[in-house]
Amino acid sequence: MTDSLAGTIPRALNVHRFIGVSLGGARGKTTAVARLEFGQVPGQIVLAEARFRQGQRGGGWLDAKDSNSGVVFRDEVLLSYLRQWPAAQCVLAFDAPLTLPPCIRCSLPCPGVTACEVPIVKWMRKTAVSLGYGSKTSAAAKPNFITPYTQRATDMLLAQRRLHPRETLGQGMGPLTARATYLRRTLEPEFRLFHNLIEVHPRATLIRLFGNVVENASRVGSLESMWESRKKMLFDMTKKVVLAGVWPELVIRNLHVFYAVVSAFSAYRCWTEDWKGPQDLLDSQATLQFRAAIADLRSLWLEDGWIWVPP
Repeated sequence: MTDSLAGTIPRALNVHRFIGVSLGGARGKTTAVARLEFGQVPGQIVLAEARFRQGQRGGGWLDAKDSNSGVVFRDEVLLSYLRQWPAAQCVLAFDAPLTLPPCIRCSLPCPGVTACEVPIVKWMRKTAVSLGYGSKTSAAAKPNFITPYTQRATDMLLAQRRLHPRETLGQGMGPLTARATYLRRTLEPEFRLFHNLIEVHPRATLIRLFGNVVENASRVGSLESMWESRKKMLFDMTKKVVLAGVWPELVIRNLHVFYAVVSAFSAYRCWTEDWKGPQDLLDSQATLQFRAAIADLRSLWLEDGWIWVPP
């Protein structure tokens, strides 16, 4: 990534592996992993692994030699799996919040959201008004419409672009965010945020690559129609990729595995295509108010956290 933006992934890393984690509850039953590798042939990409249990049949290269066959990715199992790969060679992508909202991180005496002078909270208040965030009426009439104790700047901005982020500490997200934050801290310093560790959102990636209609069809409808939609997107993403023992049907029929693969591809494309962060949300559809909000954000997102999406 660009050397001019402090905190982003340095291209000097000897990276040739991209791991996606679709994170579920701490019991591990809904957690899946996927691993992309640079192949031996120049320019070749290999989907080496995609599974929701270690040693899972049809999940990739490790099938025959993994002694932990059938074990789900609980915390220690997942950490052990991730640590087997040299961190200097990896970019790791989680599809769960890796930072907490600003109010939860803050240790200052609290004057309340409307009087807070913390820069990111001031930005959230100003942006809510200028973009009419989350309301069909004026956000100025609803001073508590933003909740920086449950949401971050990235949640607001992706919602404005209709990329359907899950609010960091919104309904049902608390345990998942807590688990992701724990795992991030446990993986440090080998895996560091904005260095070789990023947060992604598979739905947002798919919407940017294929559009809302196609992405929606992968989640809504009969099983056969959803599988068919996922198959088309998977084959488009992997048309130049070798599937090394990974069964396409396993990826297509398990949404967690599918999202792990999308997360791994997000990591791969983020690194190879030099994604920038908030600037990636700017396109011909971005309004002047939205462009101003991105400009006002400056480098605050590096502390607040970011969900990486394709430009």
